[in-house]
Amino acid sequence: MLLISGSTWKRRRNMKLQFRKREKPDVLPATIGFTSRTLVIYFLIGIGLIGIGTYLYSTFLMERIRKETETISRIFASYVSGPGASEEELLALLFREVIEKIDFPVVLTDVNGTPYSAKNVSDTNLTDVVKKLDREHPPIPILVRTGSDSTIVGYVHYGLSPFTKSLKILPFLMTAFLLAFLFLGFWGYLIYRKSEEEKIWYSLAKETAHQLATPLSSLSGWLETLRRSVAEEIYEGIAEDAQRMKEVLEKFSRIGMPPRLIEKDPMPVIQKAVNYIKRRAHNQIQFIENYQPLPLARFDDILLDWAVENLLKNGLDAIGSKPGTISIKTQGSENGVIIEISDTGPGIKQARDIFKPGYTTKKYGWGLGLVLTKRIIEEYHRGKLTLKKTGPGGTTFQIYIPAGVEK
Repeated sequence: MLLISGSTWKRRRNMKLQFRKREKPDVLPATIGFTSRTLVIYFLIGIGLIGIGTYLYSTFLMERIRKETETISRIFASYVSGPGASEEELLALLFREVIEKIDFPVVLTDVNGTPYSAKNVSDTNLTDVVKKLDREHPPIPILVRTGSDSTIVGYVHYGLSPFTKSLKILPFLMTAFLLAFLFLGFWGYLIYRKSEEEKIWYSLAKETAHQLATPLSSLSGWLETLRRSVAEEIYEGIAEDAQRMKEVLEKFSRIGMPPRLIEKDPMPVIQKAVNYIKRRAHNQIQFIENYQPLPLARFDDILLDWAVENLLKNGLDAIGSKPGTISIKTQGSENGVIIEISDTGPGIKQARDIFKPGYTTKKYGWGLGLVLTKRIIEEYHRGKLTLKKTGPGGTTFQIYIPAGVEK
């Protein structure tokens, strides 16, 4: 039977409480917030606006057509009203009800094409106006009939009124509006889907961290109890793995939280991740490290360590149990830090899918490692994760972190 002293039990209890205190309130990532309710409201408002606009414009058109029909009917009624309507009265009515009320440009020319009268024309150069109007519509001849003969005495040159022009572009405006409405709706749907996926991964990570916190705190307490009962080498190995588990717990608990960016040298973090993987790789794996001095960069220790470790693990998984090489190269520039991690594995067959959630070549993999790595580098550090090359000779990933990142 193993007895636990009061002080050891107290340490275990304090460690458990410490893990619980470190848990932060749930804060969803910035992309989350575009909910299904927002999409429904967007489409309802959009459909409502389209319906109201269509109704109002249709009502306006019907009223315009009604007035024009009324004018024509009045002229026709005067024409058939009998001998009481003289020719002069008909001309006066036509002038008052039609000619005076037109809103489209009209230019009258003589038989030689010389302008002598115009209406709704702002340009003083009537000759140019006539040419422009003739490109839109052929001129209408003015005929004077004498018995069975008719003589052309001039021409009427006309264009479209602003109202008629608006009718011509109306189909294009409606099409553009509907396309924009559908595009925004589809864009919102994509954001909603992405936010739901983010929420699933975030919730899964938080729940995993929560479930690991209690047994890990107990394990640390038991480890302190066994310290004098086992060999120092065994104790150090278990303690190192326990510490690594704490770091894994911290990584999962940080998903969805703002990064803690601190400006410093990233080399110690890179070497720490490499050394950890080296100790757990089989003896047929050779590590080639080519480190060059790096400039200061703003990064999160835990998240950057996670990203480098993920790429190193992918390299080991690609090589498998065969002999192989993992190469780590760092170089700096005025703009930032570059980290390249290469392996001599068989390469990636479907390279275009490697950053999609769920894609994996491992039998029991979840397909989240590269997705999380890309998010850590690009969203949290404003950097870039790229697949530099892949093929039968191996695969190389490149991490770029800018030298200056705003908080």
